[in-house]
Amino acid sequence: MTKPLPSPTAAHYPSQSKLPWLLISGVILLLIAALSHQRTLTIVDHLIQDFITASQQHPLTGKVVIVAIDDDSIAHFGRWPWRRNLHAELVKRISEQHPAAIGLDILFSEADLQRPDDDALLANAILQSGVVALPIVFNEAGPAQYVQTPTPALAQAAAQLGHVHIQVDDDGVVRSARMQQFINDTPFVHFSTALLQAADQPRLEISPSTDSQLIPYAGKAGYFPRISYVDVIEGRIPDKIFTDRLVLVGATATGIGDQYATPVSRDGQLMPGVEILANILEGQLNQRTLQLAQAWQNMTLNLAFVSLALLGFMLLSPLSALLLSFSLLIALLATTYAVALISGILLAPSAGALGLILIYPLWSWHRLDTAARFLTSEFESFKRDFPMLSTPQSTTAFHDFLDKRINALHEATHQLQSMHRFISDSVDGLPDPTLICDPDGIIRIANQAAAAYFGASTPSALIQQPLIPLLQHIHEHQNNLPAIHTETLQAGLEIELEARDDKQRELLVKLAPCKDAKEQHIGWILSIIDVSKLWQAERDRDEAFRFITHDIRAPLSSIISLVELQKLSPETMGERWLGMIEQHADNALTLADDFVQLTRAKSGHYQLDEVNLADLLHEAMDDAWILAYTRDITITMTETPPEAHCWVDRTLFKRAIANLLSNAIKFSPDHAMIECSICAAGDYWNIAVRDFGIGISAEAQTQLFQSFSRVHQHSHPQIEGTGLGLAFVHAVASRHHGEVNVSSTPGTGSIFSILVPRQP
Repeated sequence: MTKPLPSPTAAHYPSQSKLPWLLISGVILLLIAALSHQRTLTIVDHLIQDFITASQQHPLTGKVVIVAIDDDSIAHFGRWPWRRNLHAELVKRISEQHPAAIGLDILFSEADLQRPDDDALLANAILQSGVVALPIVFNEAGPAQYVQTPTPALAQAAAQLGHVHIQVDDDGVVRSARMQQFINDTPFVHFSTALLQAADQPRLEISPSTDSQLIPYAGKAGYFPRISYVDVIEGRIPDKIFTDRLVLVGATATGIGDQYATPVSRDGQLMPGVEILANILEGQLNQRTLQLAQAWQNMTLNLAFVSLALLGFMLLSPLSALLLSFSLLIALLATTYAVALISGILLAPSAGALGLILIYPLWSWHRLDTAARFLTSEFESFKRDFPMLSTPQSTTAFHDFLDKRINALHEATHQLQSMHRFISDSVDGLPDPTLICDPDGIIRIANQAAAAYFGASTPSALIQQPLIPLLQHIHEHQNNLPAIHTETLQAGLEIELEARDDKQRELLVKLAPCKDAKEQHIGWILSIIDVSKLWQAERDRDEAFRFITHDIRAPLSSIISLVELQKLSPETMGERWLGMIEQHADNALTLADDFVQLTRAKSGHYQLDEVNLADLLHEAMDDAWILAYTRDITITMTETPPEAHCWVDRTLFKRAIANLLSNAIKFSPDHAMIECSICAAGDYWNIAVRDFGIGISAEAQTQLFQSFSRVHQHSHPQIEGTGLGLAFVHAVASRHHGEVNVSSTPGTGSIFSILVPRQP
């Protein structure tokens, strides 16, 4: 009894390996959720968000202009601070072009005690303009905050006041500003909002619950148009450069202005505070907003991508899982960018990215651990199930645990492959066509005999082909239906039946189901046994039995009877009795000789030689001349090439032609003519013998080539014969891979032709 192949414990490993991975997945998801909620990875998030902010450079509205207190202005007017009458002149010159609003980003919190007239000049200029906004700042005195405003005269003259505070994050980068701040329950709007209020232009609505807003930077430092302070004072500016525009006046010179790092800063380039105000103002003008995503949004994003990765890792191969992890990481960052571009929400994908990076090493460790345990279990099971196979010995001392298990299983697999090769070679060496198929009838293994039977060049040409179409030419004996069909495979039962193919070969077809150690149906094994020779041997045995019991016995019985009569009345024995004995003896001898020749033609060894069929036909005609001459029958050659060479058994083939000539003479009337010919018919030589005798009916033609068949026995009993001549011709033609044909009409004669291949 064969021992079962698979180990029962091996089947449990796939399900057992899933449980640890599910636990690992749960821990990873909890970690990602916590990191997403707490915003622990702010540095990485800032890097991603800064990149997104910097990459979204957009065209300016053209309504914001910066008047820069730059290095050229410092060189012209002297060191900072300047006299306030100079600022009054600036406001006057800008106001002449009717700007929408002027924002002086300059603190005037203290009066100029040395030149009080300058304060008056500036206050008057601001008042005359009517669209000037001035900044305020917040200071702290201990735990309390207070507001530091411009001098009362300037504050009263200004159209609007607004604070200029911006938020500097822990890494020193300015990403947001307080759009509204409460000091002692008094709200103060941002300087950009105050400037828009002074210009009476639309602006973003500020939520009472939100006092901070991300700055939607339009571009890097220097992106906004700048006009030098000194050029305005000197009048070197185009006409209407400030008309209907929002003008920001602030310091950009080295050492006097505030400079900050921003998300759009590159190569250490800082941005002046006045340009940061310009970016905030530009964002309000074009209604562009940026805001940090809420905790639940970050959590949803990160958990979704990490969950996809965890699910994919359970289903994919290692390479596919690695590509999936890399693809999801790119998709996570692309989604973050797309959401910011479309909705202005800056997500924090760092927790999800960290999860995608960590999953592959953890999954690899888990799979490696599972593989090691599986290899160990399988190898131990293999040793138990196959004790006849040798246990591999390691030749290297420095192998780790997994290497040893892999080498051991590799060696065991090699031995199983050798066993499989032995079985495959055994199947291939079977003399009968044999096919092994899967449960659906798809061929998996075929031997050489099957390839030869189905006309395939090699057994591999049959692999992966469906079984049913190949067997359509094999039919059952009883109902002439296909022996194997789809319903047969679906039934799953073993069958054995007798069948016949389109070449009239008698077959024994066996189809048996294959099962595994768990009695599960895993395929089919089909054997096609050609029993034509066995059946022919049985028919030959029956013929021999009939020959001995009837055909030979009849003349011998007649001879014995005549001999017995001679004993009873010897005086009556004469020439007539002796003639009868001689005739019966000749018939028995002829019948025995014909039967021996037929047996040799069917089963004997053929000695093939290259023969000129024209010469062979002439010899047969010469041998038949005497018999034809006695009845004044003429044998002629109507069409014969001088050379018609082929490989045949000379003796047997000549006798087959002689049998055709003998029959033609026998069934022709006296003074008749017989025509012989040889011609090429494709790849065959066609040797034809035509007579103009009694002919053969269509019904009788079907029995011509059967042994002991005498189709004219009743219509022409005077014509003697054994019924073995045409059977001999048919046997010789078949053994030469040819055929014998007949064309006949009663009363007009017959044409018998032998087709034999021109090449062996």
